[in-house]
Amino acid sequence: MNKNRQLAIEKIADTVRAECKVTGYGFQNIFEAAEKLGYQVIRYPIGKDEFLGFAMIKEGERIVFSNSSLILSREIFSIAHELGHQKLHLSEQGLTLIKDDDFTNRDEYEVEANYFAASLMMPREKVDKFIRQELNDKSSDKWNGLDIARIQTAFNVSYDMALIRLKALGKLSESQVHYLKNEKGEYTATKLLKAISGNVDLCRSTEAKKVPAEYLEWVISNYNEKLIPRKSLQAALSYVDLDVEDIGGLSEEKDVEDDSVFAKIGT
Repeated sequence: MNKNRQLAIEKIADTVRAECKVTGYGFQNIFEAAEKLGYQVIRYPIGKDEFLGFAMIKEGERIVFSNSSLILSREIFSIAHELGHQKLHLSEQGLTLIKDDDFTNRDEYEVEANYFAASLMMPREKVDKFIRQELNDKSSDKWNGLDIARIQTAFNVSYDMALIRLKALGKLSESQVHYLKNEKGEYTATKLLKAISGNVDLCRSTEAKKVPAEYLEWVISNYNEKLIPRKSLQAALSYVDLDVEDIGGLSEEKDVEDDSVFAKIGT
């Protein structure tokens, strides 16, 4: 990615932070922030080994999905990454779906979405401010795992993402990253966070289930219009602990292909 594209993405990320009125270092709740921006946010625990998330435009609705079986810091990054796809790559007239199995793909769109997420979660000027005011301008060659845990808590990111971003911003060298990774390996991120009374929830999965009511109404409507199969209807209803037999007035089943949002999350 060239410098001009990086700057353009940073400006878009800054605009999103301003729209979300983020005045501190990190997002207090990026899920609610995304909803306030007008996105439909779906969270569901589809398993630790399943895909991470997707961004989608469906019938004019902009949707971001995150796998809540991931640890919270990873899921937060997933939402930021999917917002990046929404802002940079999807459009009603062109590409309407990007699914992410991992974030290490070096595809151009994935690199850009990662850069957007990093710029959104840890803007350069906020990182500078934290180092100056919260770490008292401590020289980075004296940083230890507890300092990274403080940054992790302030910006609501994972330990590893903090290291990646700090290296990208020129705050850490490769050897310093290696040393700090070893500290995490020795103590674990959870222990480091506990030691500073940080946010240990970042290291746990929430297993959150959040499916907007309008999508259940939509999937029932699609079934009645014979656009999706009964198994997808059943799977969608199971997300809110309902069964097909609990729903009255359904039409008879017909073999159809399913391209619904629920199909994308494993139905």
